[in-house]
Amino acid sequence: MTEQVEEEARSDNFRKIIRLEVTSADDFRTQPVRRLYDWWAGYQPALPRRSDFDITEHWSIAPSLYLNEVAAPGHYQRRLNGEGVVTLIGVSLRGHDITRTSPLPELRRLAAYLDSVVESRHCRRCCGFAEVQGTTGQEFESVDCPLLDEAGDVRFILGAISLID
Repeated sequence: MTEQVEEEARSDNFRKIIRLEVTSADDFRTQPVRRLYDWWAGYQPALPRRSDFDITEHWSIAPSLYLNEVAAPGHYQRRLNGEGVVTLIGVSLRGHDITRTSPLPELRRLAAYLDSVVESRHCRRCCGFAEVQGTTGQEFESVDCPLLDEAGDVRFILGAISLID
């Protein structure tokens, strides 16, 4: 499987974002991101369903988790984001639309990236730098895991994001 790398200019408080396919748990450097990937990979070669994920089994990484629901191609709704996600992003996107037609370029790019997760039916990961609480840039990593609905369609993308020490 070939890695696809996309580099973006500054995106809100994120910069130098690189988006890659996941090859193994060894791709990850932080516990929350690796734990979510390990959970998702435990279902392979099948994909887990949204109903397979129980937040009570993942309390230790809950602040790092977020969930996007697929409304249509190029259109997503953020269903939840943990406190750590809000801190990293700088705002809560819970309940917000993420679309390819958003007036904000960072949301248009995010929607296109989420489309790639849905289409590939594979986890993808991001890394780069985030300006958090006045810092000039700390490394971060994230993973985005497709989840199926009861009909077997990718309807959700469960993710985790964390700063790298």
